[in-house]
Amino acid sequence: MLNPSMGIRSILSLCSAKNYTFSANSKLSFSTGYTTSIGDMMTLLTEPMQMDYRSVRTSSGVIGEQNTWHTSGEWKWQLPMQYFTLSLAASHSEGKQNTLTSQSVSGIDVSSTALLRDSRSRSTSFSASVTKNIPSLFAKLGADGSYSFGSGEQAVGETVIDTRTNSYALHGNATITPIQWLELRYDINYGWSRSRYSEESNTVTSLTHSGSIHIFPIAALDLSLDYDHVRRQLTADQYKHMSLFNASAQYKWKRLVLRLELDNLLNQCHYAYTIFNGINTYTYDYTLCGRTIMLRATFKL
Repeated sequence: MLNPSMGIRSILSLCSAKNYTFSANSKLSFSTGYTTSIGDMMTLLTEPMQMDYRSVRTSSGVIGEQNTWHTSGEWKWQLPMQYFTLSLAASHSEGKQNTLTSQSVSGIDVSSTALLRDSRSRSTSFSASVTKNIPSLFAKLGADGSYSFGSGEQAVGETVIDTRTNSYALHGNATITPIQWLELRYDINYGWSRSRYSEESNTVTSLTHSGSIHIFPIAALDLSLDYDHVRRQLTADQYKHMSLFNASAQYKWKRLVLRLELDNLLNQCHYAYTIFNGINTYTYDYTLCGRTIMLRATFKL
């Protein structure tokens, strides 16, 4: 991604990829690449530019340049007869640019400019995933996780601050059809991230899980119930909990499709969460559509 003070004029990209097949069940993929990006004449406009209602940007007055090197590898192991797949992956990237974005906040107004200063960033990530099908139970199970860490620089006014971040995420899902006319699904995600700079350290966590039940009492009728629950961190000691229930019924008769939808049955009106990004903290608060009931009829010619 280009520095926000940089428009795109030209991009030069070089990449290489290799695949190694050890057996019918095992494969290793490796790729690496180098990209250099050069800004356009917009970066010479040093007068403030209004980006949106609350944001103003000032360019550095020089043509910006950013160089990025990236490498990644993945190993995949499959056992088709056992319906089993395992994947392990890792990646690393480093970047250098000749300008550094500086941000200042006054109330809810944000202004950004670019400092004439070389800056560097780097990031490393690891991930793993596994899937397993159990035909006797008509079930599909999956799990994956990732861990990443990195470092970079941010500026407030003329003060440059070194930042370090690390995070991990876990995810699992299951789909089961215990009987022919019933399908059950469940999905869960957990995330943790930490940002450190100077003597400060910010941590944010999130937990979301969802489930659904689909019932097919007859071939033409589909009944479903969906559930979502979110637990997101707002401040160090404050969390936001939100639950959503949706239900629907759909009936098909020849070319006519009737569908009744019941959304947001708990009438949740707000959803909020916080993100730590280096030295900045962003809090979002969304207004949701309240409880709704909709009946639709579709006729296919």
